[in-house]
Amino acid sequence: MNPLPEQLLLDIQTIVGEIQTITIISGGITNQNYKLETASAAFMLRIPGQYTELLGIDRQAEFACSSIAYNVGIGAEPIAYLERHNAILTRFLEQAETLTAQQAKTQLEAVVQALKTIHGAPAFPKSFSAFETTRQYHQLALEKNVVFPTDTRYLLEHLTQIEQILDSHAMITSCHNDLLPANLLLTNQLWIVDWEYAGNGNLFFDLGNLAANLELTDSELETLTKLYFGKTNAKLHAQIQLMRLVSDAREAFWGFLQSGISSLEFDFTHYAQTHFERLRKGLARDEYAAWLEILC
Repeated sequence: MNPLPEQLLLDIQTIVGEIQTITIISGGITNQNYKLETASAAFMLRIPGQYTELLGIDRQAEFACSSIAYNVGIGAEPIAYLERHNAILTRFLEQAETLTAQQAKTQLEAVVQALKTIHGAPAFPKSFSAFETTRQYHQLALEKNVVFPTDTRYLLEHLTQIEQILDSHAMITSCHNDLLPANLLLTNQLWIVDWEYAGNGNLFFDLGNLAANLELTDSELETLTKLYFGKTNAKLHAQIQLMRLVSDAREAFWGFLQSGISSLEFDFTHYAQTHFERLRKGLARDEYAAWLEILC
């Protein structure tokens, strides 16, 4: 049985040849993913979920970013951007292990090297600001009648304060901006996949995003800092810790917006609330005021 739209399948087959096997890949919370196999090769097909353009995703830009990642050796080979279907076809990474957070910690040096590679890559075709993205998610979710926690305005005020302080320290590079463990794959090397939020932005967001998603301890975050910069100091540590809070904010507002627009079977509200609570706990840490002061 073919689960794909017939015209999409025909268009793919004009590029790669006859598709013999189609396997649904579970676990996606933005897209529906499929493994497509011909007699001699395997491919990954990503079909966007409903209204994903509201999440700030530009599939043509994603394909361009994927091409840059492939060219610098850390991304899967992009095969085609199927414009009329708004879908992306890439080479399937055979025998690749999708890492858990704990496994990614054991591969932290390889992850950091992959990040440094992309941060040194040619510029991406779009820009990314976690702060502006979070504000946009909030406004769009309100328009979809999503109900937010009562302390949302208070949390947004903190984000504005963090933005004002971090902007003067920003280091703008090509960034991935969605470093979930599920986007880290291991074969004989470390691969980063899923470039839909990629853009030119502050590399400290990538580091904070990684720290948040791997739930690094303070000691592990110090290791991350040393691996990336070859040293650690109070200013570097503070920037990553603050961006870690920004990462949880972005994920929380993303989840609330998804709860109002997505048709995928996933509890986006619980996802959002989990990240909101992590953000609250981070802002309540005794060290929070010190991180701000160090960077002022």
